Amino acid sequence: MTFENLLHTRATRVVVISPDHAVEEFLGVVERMGLHRVSYTVGWTAWLDIAPDGVNKATALERVRRTLGAPRKNVIAVGDGRNDIEMLRWAAETGRGVAMGQAPHEVIAVASEVTGPVSEDGLQTVLASIR
Repeated sequence: MTFENLLHTRATRVVVISPDHAVEEFLGVVERMGLHRVSYTVGWTAWLDIAPDGVNKATALERVRRTLGAPRKNVIAVGDGRNDIEMLRWAAETGRGVAMGQAPHEVIAVASEVTGPVSEDGLQTVLASIR
């Protein structure tokens, strides 16, 4: 499919990858783009997720939680990328928002707790703590 054809395709999410950019450089490019009326996050690498305004992992998990009838206090969310910030903040309000040890500072800052990095089986530690 050509780029011109994509312009006429309905989408709920757009992912932009720029492997030739360093993350800090890519963050600057995204800031200058002036994205409005959308939600967006930049990942670990030069990776940009764009979604409709107000749609993110937190809103998706809240919808699943309500459908299942699960109490908010029982929520555990684990993440390590900038696209996990809203989800971790949401989970930490009444449940557990866990940042992986290798997460960037801004991700760790919104979490209610931090586990070890992937290389040290940090997620296993979180899963083992569930009773």
